[in-house]
Amino acid sequence: METKELRRKLIKDFGKIIEDDSKLEILESFFDAINYDEKKSIVPDSHYDLVVEERERYISGENQSSSWEEAEKRLNAKYGF
Repeated sequence: METKELRRKLIKDFGKIIEDDSKLEILESFFDAINYDEKKSIVPDSHYDLVVEERERYISGENQSSSWEEAEKRLNAKYGF
């Protein structure tokens, strides 16, 4: 469908929608959703940067890691769980 045809169709459809109060609320919700500006994360960028750095160390082998079984054994030995 060409832009002009689509515009005419939407104008016609919107005319029908705005006559029905229940559909107006749906339309308003739709516009709110497409106009919603994402809020900035409450987690600071510095925390994301730290995660990236730690991941790079892990991938390079610079940081050593343990399997869950090894960690569980250490916790059991230390705390008696």
